Amino acid sequence: MMTRQIYQDEEFEIRVATELEAVTHFAAVKASVKDIGAWESWCTDKYSHEDSRKYLADSEQKRHRGTEFNFCIFERSGGNLIGSVGINRITPEYKFANLGYWIRTGYTGHGLATLAARSAARFAFTELELTRLEIVVMEGNERSRRVAEKTGAISEGLHRNRLYYHGQPCDAWMYSLIPGDL
Repeated sequence: MMTRQIYQDEEFEIRVATELEAVTHFAAVKASVKDIGAWESWCTDKYSHEDSRKYLADSEQKRHRGTEFNFCIFERSGGNLIGSVGINRITPEYKFANLGYWIRTGYTGHGLATLAARSAARFAFTELELTRLEIVVMEGNERSRRVAEKTGAISEGLHRNRLYYHGQPCDAWMYSLIPGDL
């Protein structure tokens, strides 16, 4: 369970980011507040470098405990952090978890979220021996729905009040991904 890298090609790598990379993580989040913040409550103008540092440190602790696995997508040429993918809300007794992802503004539309989601799913199914991943997408987030579908996930319908966004319940599309879908 100590896998640190889940994908690499000539252009990109998807791996665990360390607390020392908080500056590049923070830059990616700040560059993307408008796009990511439209769907994620944590991504606001108030997000700070310290928030990135804490997130990366917390991610490392959770990875060591086996409760959450977060990876970042890096451009190999310049080292820019261009997104994140994670396996969280792991329910060991039922062998399922949540799969989430985001891509930095300016890098969307190139298949990177799909690449990251598929890489994380392979990791979850082989290394963690999970049998189901759920991708929960707030109603209206068509880009994220397309990523789920391109990843091979199956829509299980619109679930009422499935997510909270800035303290308000929101409907969300539920997708599932099982090993055979890859």
